[in-house]
Amino acid sequence: MEQTEKYTIEFLADALNDITEILSAFVMLGSISGAKRIQNKIRKAAEQVQIFPYSGVTIPDMHMAKAGFRMMIAEKYLMIYKVFEDDKKVIFYRIINGKRNYPVFMQRMYSETEEETPNRDKHK
Repeated sequence: MEQTEKYTIEFLADALNDITEILSAFVMLGSISGAKRIQNKIRKAAEQVQIFPYSGVTIPDMHMAKAGFRMMIAEKYLMIYKVFEDDKKVIFYRIINGKRNYPVFMQRMYSETEEETPNRDKHK
């Protein structure tokens, strides 16, 4: 399989906060090995997207899919991202537990990103 050039990866503050909360929850429950396992799965998923940015699935929400959002699954966590082809960049927006009522969460997230899109998409 031909290797493509790597894309730049960026995690927005919300995504970094999500990771911190996820790992902290494992640590608070006394599972440092669980925290390390999830951290490694998130890292491996991000590395896969860095090389193959379209390997994640299109989000099953019409508005978010149309806006270009995709997701990778790392165990039970959904890593929400967009690919910016012109810049060869992938931006992770959120990392959420798939057991949450994520369709409602995604609607709220879509509304929030639509309000911020003019600034966020002009990261070039």
